[in-house]
Amino acid sequence: MKQFISILGLSAIICCFAIGCKQTENKELTTSEHPKDTSTVITYDTASIPPGPEREFILYGRELFVNTHTYLGPKGTVKQIAGNEMDCQNCHFDGGTRPFGNPLVTTAGRYPQYRGREGTVLTIQDRVNNCFERPLLGKHLDFDSKEMKAFAMYFKWIWDKNNNVLKIKGDLPNTLPWMDRKADWKQGKIDYDNFCARCHGIDGQGVKLPSGYGYTYPPVWGEHSYAIGSSMHRVGKLAAFIRNNMPNDMNVTHIRVTEEQAYDIAAYINNETVNSRPNFNEENIMYPNSKDKAVDYPFPPYADTFSQEQHRFGPFKPIVEYWKGRK
Repeated sequence: MKQFISILGLSAIICCFAIGCKQTENKELTTSEHPKDTSTVITYDTASIPPGPEREFILYGRELFVNTHTYLGPKGTVKQIAGNEMDCQNCHFDGGTRPFGNPLVTTAGRYPQYRGREGTVLTIQDRVNNCFERPLLGKHLDFDSKEMKAFAMYFKWIWDKNNNVLKIKGDLPNTLPWMDRKADWKQGKIDYDNFCARCHGIDGQGVKLPSGYGYTYPPVWGEHSYAIGSSMHRVGKLAAFIRNNMPNDMNVTHIRVTEEQAYDIAAYINNETVNSRPNFNEENIMYPNSKDKAVDYPFPPYADTFSQEQHRFGPFKPIVEYWKGRK
């Protein structure tokens, strides 16, 4: 199998959360904590790429990544692959290069890799197609297509810019410490209304581009958002993204939602009993080995004694402690 490079299976989600009335309660981050810490910032200047076929593939790959809906969306000018109007950049900020913004700067060196969700080793083509299938609600790109090769070349280029190292501040894993309590989705709704609704709407449907096709701010639930089973449908995964990136105004104010607010908001967004989202009914085929399941994966069967409710909303620490030394 061809060993191309990777795009993470994360879901196409949130670009901007609003700053609300609780702003003064939220934490201002120090330089060492902040994603804009200059020690983590690299300039990805495509103008420096020498002319030739490699440059053309890299530029095409970046363009596909940043404007996915234009080329590969439901009205795509190249192919109609994605089932919604999302862009890869909705989840992986600044073309997948922003520290703590779900960057892809080391993924070229991490694939092929074993993935518990699929229970097998995935190539980069598999991983790219996972994203087209679940978060983008679409079909698979052909492994040998120009578009797949362009994605791969782009990811390889940003890894090369980082000197092909696998540990970079601000890259994965993008995690938060587990809370001691259960995430409170009802409080999360209040916080969502205060911090997030300005950009994503009270109804969670986001804001379309002025053209009416594609999104300025993407939907975070509903029929056009990421599907159940996407990585971002896990509360811990989404909470880390929210905490590290939202509100988007933090680029000016350096204020973010707190860790607890991030967990509560994630619980509200991902509570599919309140906020519906696409469901491909794959719960029983994902994680064929239940021992591989992430502690915050919200669907049984589980290989431990904790309830589905606890796996959905926590507290997660007892589950983590249970599995220490058992895997």
